[in-house]
Amino acid sequence: MALAGPGACCSLADLHVEIGDCRRCALADTRTTLVFGVGDPHARLMLVGEAPGKNEDLKGEPFVGAAGKLLDELLASIGVERSRCTSPTW
Repeated sequence: MALAGPGACCSLADLHVEIGDCRRCALADTRTTLVFGVGDPHARLMLVGEAPGKNEDLKGEPFVGAAGKLLDELLASIGVERSRCTSPTW
């Protein structure tokens, strides 16, 4: 499946539908779950991670396990709740 092109997706939900169960790269050969992202799609802060690790792959969400705990602590130290952020993993 080819992406429709720049600007074709107007929202994170549209992008998630467009990506579907993506198999365009080698990550698809070893992953269990597509880790797209979670959080408020209208957030003023977006956290972008690298390729998902084992915990993210198993849960299907970015920033879980020890990395997620550290992220929550860092965000709390500046008065931000993770639920108020968008966390895609690209």
